[in-house]
Amino acid sequence: MPALRVRRPRRPRQLLLGLLIALAGCQQITRANDDADDDWEPPEIPWWEDGPETGGDDDPSGDGDGDDGDPGPAKLDMPDQPPAAACSVVDLLFVIDNSNSMVAEQANLIASFDGFISGIQANLDEANDYHVGVVTTDAYGLNQDGCRELGALVTHSAAGACGPWTAGRFISLADELGPAFTCAANVGVDGDTDERQIDAALRAIGPELGAPGGCNEGFIRDDALLVLVVITDEDDGAAFNEGSAGGPVDWYAKIVARKGVESNVVVLALAGLPPPNQCDNNLPFEGAQITYRIEQFIEKFTYGDIGDVCADDYSEFFANSLSIIHDACLNFTPEG
Repeated sequence: MPALRVRRPRRPRQLLLGLLIALAGCQQITRANDDADDDWEPPEIPWWEDGPETGGDDDPSGDGDGDDGDPGPAKLDMPDQPPAAACSVVDLLFVIDNSNSMVAEQANLIASFDGFISGIQANLDEANDYHVGVVTTDAYGLNQDGCRELGALVTHSAAGACGPWTAGRFISLADELGPAFTCAANVGVDGDTDERQIDAALRAIGPELGAPGGCNEGFIRDDALLVLVVITDEDDGAAFNEGSAGGPVDWYAKIVARKGVESNVVVLALAGLPPPNQCDNNLPFEGAQITYRIEQFIEKFTYGDIGDVCADDYSEFFANSLSIIHDACLNFTPEG
């Protein structure tokens, strides 16, 4: 005859302990009466913290809520780190060589601008505030009185009076971008043949011209992604030219110092590339000097690219640069 298993009845103390644990699982705090044992301790995992799965036969989801799989209200868990802030503000600075060999290049730039700015707007979902400025590679003689100096934003060009615009001496979304840029970028070809491309950029984003009452007041913002675009057919500091002070290492350090975070800068250039290229140095104004120093400068940045200034159409270069700008925006680091 098989042995019988006899279940022993639970003692009152065990029943009381089970009752208290069950009540704790219902997310209530229950005081024990004075007759309860003094050595009782609360459960290791309180009801307000996530515990192990407690599902049973009546809880197929295993989440311990006893329902049929409804997850219930969402948990308000805080992430370990807040998500990185995407860039919502973009400053674009175009440095345009206005020496006598740049007629075709300026026309190509103007023709490509609408596609470039439209592509930026389409690719940067978070960006909703743009400043666009133009400077030349010399102290621009056609500018208004008081702003005929290197790095001052162009508001009066070979096309006539262009600005000031809605926000000041730079173009913004409050203006018609295409016509405004077409006017400002038509800088002409009567400039100094000693181009100072990087000095022009440094002064344009520097504190002197950006101070209250300065020629570039309000243009550069600390919380903006800076996109610097250089268009030139000669190197900065080419043979027989003085060029910008210092060299590529100095230029890089100064740009980073003025912007604060290196990866918050995108540097693009349409300049002279080594062969094979689309230049024809046998024809007047159809060639370009290889821009070794400018290329060395760009290579120091996380986000940068250089294209052929002799190309008949700049659309492909600007289209390819959109992914670079997009990546820089995704990885934008707020200063401070």
